[in-house]
Formats: sequence, C-alpha cells, structure tokens
Amino acid sequence: MKKAFVFGAIFLASSIGMAAPVKTSRELLKDYTKQIKEFMYKGGTAKSLESSSAAHKEIIKQINIPGKSFDLEKSLSNSGSASRIESMMTVLAAKKLSTEIIKTDAVEGKSMLESADATAKLIANNYLRDANKPSELGTNLELVTKTLDKMENELPAKILVDFSVTERAAYVKIIEKYDLLNNSPGAKRAEDNFVQAIMEVKKVDRTKALELVKKLKECV
Repeated sequence: MKKAFVFGAIFLASSIGMAAPVKTSRELLKDYTKQIKEFMYKGGTAKSLESSSAAHKEIIKQINIPGKSFDLEKSLSNSGSASRIESMMTVLAAKKLSTEIIKTDAVEGKSMLESADATAKLIANNYLRDANKPSELGTNLELVTKTLDKMENELPAKILVDFSVTERAAYVKIIEKYDLLNNSPGAKRAEDNFVQAIMEVKKVDRTKALELVKKLKECV
C-alpha cells in the first residue's frame, strides 16, 4: 500500500492531542475531520480518491468494521462515491473522538462509537441499493430514496453529535436491522428494507414509519 495512505501513530497522537477541552463535541469533530481529510487527501479532494483502491483500503482498515470490508470497498468504489468518502472521514473522526470522550463520559463516548459504526454500515449498504428491484412503496419510494441519500451523504455529523444518546440507540438498532434485511436471502429493495427496519424497531405501522423517514429527510 502506498505510504501516502498509511495513518502513522505520530499523526493520530498529534491530531487528538491538540483538541481543546473547552470545545464542544461538534467543534472537536470538525477539527478531527479536517485533520483526517488533510492527511488522507494529501492536497486533493474526496473526488480525487474515488478511483483510489489504496485509499479505500486504508479508510476501511481504519474504520475496522468486522465483516464489512467487501461491502465498504464496493460502496466506496461505486459511482459518485466522493460524498460517501467525505462521510467516512466524519465517521473515522467520530471513532477517534469517542475514545477521548469515553474517558470523561463513558455513556456518551460509547454512544458516539456505536453510531459511528452504524453509519459505516449504512454506507456499506450503498452498493446494495438496486434501482432495478421492484418496490412496494409506490409514490413513497422517491421519499425513501432521497432520505437514504441524505443519511449517507449529509447527515453523519448531525447524527453523531446532535442526536441524544436515546436517539442514537434507536438509530443504531434501525441500521443494524436494515443491514440484516439487505443481506438476507431474497432481500427486497433497500428502500423497502429501510422502512421495514423502522417498523420492526419502533414497532409502528408503515404510515408512522414513513413519517419518521420524512422527518429524517427534512433534518438539517
């Protein structure tokens, strides 16, 4: 693997060590993400890493989600992956930040770590989103598709920082169920599986599940 894409112990120690304790979690996450991007992009952008297998492998190695390496590699090399690569930088920053937060707030740190792993799994499922599969969602299909797009590409930082511990716990359960349904034999279309995951975890009907989907889409 090219040296440019190897995280060194010195880099991690220096980037974490500079975090000012008076900063908010959002500010710290922004700092961590900025430094990780600078190190990984080497003056380039997420777009420049879209076709870099070496970069993808290093991101996957650092994220370290057992059993998801293949899925992540497919999703990061999939068409238009720049925004997903950006999201993975946020996920990686959150995982590093959570190890610091755990030292003073074990519950919050553990919650951030688990939701970071769940977000990585959400992104790993991108390549399974087959637009050619039939759907039972009818006119609601576009809503769910756009919501999944937003969750993968725009919401990771908000979910990881702004959600409460309780909200993150529900999010993690939904993504775990979504991941399970997507990878089950004879799996339905991903959008249908996402709605089904919400229904099962929240114990609500489809109408209520779609209301939650709409709230996520409108989340800013």
